[in-house]
Amino acid sequence: MGYDDFRDMPVWQNSFKLVIRVYEETRTFPDEEKYGMVSDMWRAANYITHNIAEGFGRFESRDKTRFYKISRGSVFELMSQILVAAELGYLDKRMQSEELLKLCKSIIAELNALIISLENKGKNT
Repeated sequence: MGYDDFRDMPVWQNSFKLVIRVYEETRTFPDEEKYGMVSDMWRAANYITHNIAEGFGRFESRDKTRFYKISRGSVFELMSQILVAAELGYLDKRMQSEELLKLCKSIIAELNALIISLENKGKNT
């Protein structure tokens, strides 16, 4: 985990890809969802990426894991929003939504590993 910059972290890189994908995929949503579902999805996707960056900038492991856990929660929130969007027909269920969900699950796994590593490191000091 010896990264010089949060942008070097694979989990941040994947979350950055996710936020860009969410912006791209929501361009075709109905206008009436602009300030509803679209705004919520953008916010959740951004929180994932930005909380990873903020956690990276913290000194103590406990602070870092708090932000990584907040980010993890935002991934689950976005997954729920993706499922609703797919069910409403705003996203193609087999292509767009499954690809987005797969990326979300990958980010969760990366965050889990990072959190566990930091928490174990804290126990050994």
